[in-house]
Amino acid sequence: VINCHVMPKSYMVGEDVTSADISLVAALKAAAEAKLWDPTSQDEKLTFITKWYNAILNMGFFQQAIAATSADSPVSATPAPATEEGNVVAFNGSAPPVVNKLYKRNRIRIKEILGQPKSYFGKTVTIAGWTKTVRKAGGKLLFIEMNDGSTGTHLQCILNEGDTAEGFEESKKSGGTGSSFQLTGVVNESPAAGQLVELKVTKAVLLGAVYGGDPEGKTIGGFNYPMSKSGHSLEHMRTNAHLRARSGVHAAAMRIRHAMAFATHNFFHDNGFLYIHTPIITCADCEGAGEQFGITTLLGADHHKPDVKLPVLEELEEKKLSKKEKKRLAKLEAQGKSIVKEEETRVVGAVDYTQDFFGKRANLTVSGQLNVETHACALSDVYTFGPTFRAENSHTTRHLSEFWMIEPEISFATLEDDINLAEDYLKYCVHYALEMCKEDLEFFENSPHGEKGLIARLKNVLDNPFKRLTYTEAIVILEKAYADGIEFEVKPEWGIDLPSEHERYLCEKVFQKPVVLTNYPKEIKAFYMKLDDDGKTVSAADILVPKIGEIIGGSQREHRTDVLQQRCVEMGLDPKQVWWYLDLRKYGTVPHAGFGLGFERLILFITGLDNIRDVIPFPRWAGNAEF
Repeated sequence: VINCHVMPKSYMVGEDVTSADISLVAALKAAAEAKLWDPTSQDEKLTFITKWYNAILNMGFFQQAIAATSADSPVSATPAPATEEGNVVAFNGSAPPVVNKLYKRNRIRIKEILGQPKSYFGKTVTIAGWTKTVRKAGGKLLFIEMNDGSTGTHLQCILNEGDTAEGFEESKKSGGTGSSFQLTGVVNESPAAGQLVELKVTKAVLLGAVYGGDPEGKTIGGFNYPMSKSGHSLEHMRTNAHLRARSGVHAAAMRIRHAMAFATHNFFHDNGFLYIHTPIITCADCEGAGEQFGITTLLGADHHKPDVKLPVLEELEEKKLSKKEKKRLAKLEAQGKSIVKEEETRVVGAVDYTQDFFGKRANLTVSGQLNVETHACALSDVYTFGPTFRAENSHTTRHLSEFWMIEPEISFATLEDDINLAEDYLKYCVHYALEMCKEDLEFFENSPHGEKGLIARLKNVLDNPFKRLTYTEAIVILEKAYADGIEFEVKPEWGIDLPSEHERYLCEKVFQKPVVLTNYPKEIKAFYMKLDDDGKTVSAADILVPKIGEIIGGSQREHRTDVLQQRCVEMGLDPKQVWWYLDLRKYGTVPHAGFGLGFERLILFITGLDNIRDVIPFPRWAGNAEF
């Protein structure tokens, strides 16, 4: 009964929490503790009641009440996290509910009306948004489909010359699709098929007309409006990235992107992690790839100035030594000690970055990992979530020059701990999307730009433990497949960096679920990954998922100073460039591990879209930095 009652609404009565919600949740909590029902159940018959129950239970006032009634906890104490498998954790406590004292929208979001239509029937409301279609019926009726971005579904609004007291004539001259309105009217049950509700408008305010009637943009009309109601290719929308949020595809992708960002912070917060802001400007190359964007002020502020001369390193004059200094050096040489002072490599004719803004070569970061490790070695469990950059001249559907990375770091941890954290995190994001983004997932499931079977693929991630095997075991499987006639562009053999076709074959064809590969050859992985006992592989782990291939890459970090120094040399990295990173191993080193997830690849995985340029607001790639 309760499940049916809360299906179309958020609360038992009205639009906010009442004593009815509190008393029922308290009773259900007691029932759950007595094991009379399971609030974590995946039973579809309990979908709405479990969602409602958990929403009320995790509100700040409810958690404070639980703490206050606990025999061994003060009122302000954090509820003790459950430790049994599958239970909810909240190591950083529950946040207080948001209670606005000043801010209040002067409109109702369309999502609220469509989500609980019966509660709005007969009520006068004000909405605002952009028109998706404008249709005239004779001279006295106007049908407008409105959307404000809160949902992918439009609200049908009817303007009748006789009933619309204000703004009817102006509304007819809006320019059509893309114009913006503020509409006030009465919500009614719709007699039309395919829609539950409509707005009978009593007052219309045209906020912004569409000036697309001529190329100069001076005449009202929709002829030159780039996002007309007719369907557009994804390439056309990328070309008009400043307007593509008005398209159904991009709007849905951005809502899911927001949900995944929120889910990320929620997951790590509740697991007791601290969010650390790492720098975008760096003098270190985390991956050793050399594909970094340089930052300099040596070119000057006037980029039209001709014949700009850069300062370069010149030959150093030989320093004249005093008799005393010559005698001292001769003594050292006689003792067999080095008399050559180690200096930074100096190439005559190269750019002299000592005269640049930072006094040395600086770049945009490719990863926040090295920096966040410094805080993991004091705060234990941390993560960073921010933009990263790579000057890779790639035009594939999987690469961007500017992208966001999520990089947690856990102290006192092994590779297995790292893999467990990564699997839990990825499953939480998928679960969150299935629960909170159902409408947008259904849109992508049925969109020609999305993926048929998307929701089933996502549920498969939740329903199955990830398959774990070593890189070497994976190579054996791939070599056999190749020998049996499976066509790969790259022949599988031990030592190669697996291309996407190999990764997808393993998780889509062989195991049909996400796969974790571990213990990669040290030559194809970064210098900071812990060297295994065999001296050939490192304690690395990549998580491969259907459709994408690698979505997460992680490792246990090398915490032994001597081994890390040797790995730097082997990978062509001067240890002096990361002296501060090596210091972490000198002063209280601990075993620690972490991983990195490309946020845009996560959004590709969740939405079913094919091109990474369609899941970020303003994509950057070689040859494109518009907007």
